[in-house]
Amino acid sequence: MDSFNFDSEEEANIGFMDDVANNSMSEDSDNEVDFIDIDRLRLAYQEAISNNGMIASAYKTMKRNYKNACKEIEFMQQEKASLNGISLKDTELL
Repeated sequence: MDSFNFDSEEEANIGFMDDVANNSMSEDSDNEVDFIDIDRLRLAYQEAISNNGMIASAYKTMKRNYKNACKEIEFMQQEKASLNGISLKDTELL
């Protein structure tokens, strides 16, 4: 924040908020797309579509792995319960 002599705390807060807003606006402008350059826009769109496909594929894989892990945990719980002579319904009460 610029160094100013403020007469009151309220003026100091307003100056601080203005400084923060200006910094946020300059950071946002770094992420803006120049709509005049169609080739860059097309490339950014294709990259976004490609990333979307990779994310969807990774999500499906993780979802499948999660389901398999849940089934494996359930199977292991059943095995443990049967070794201890306890039914699965009894373990759910614990």
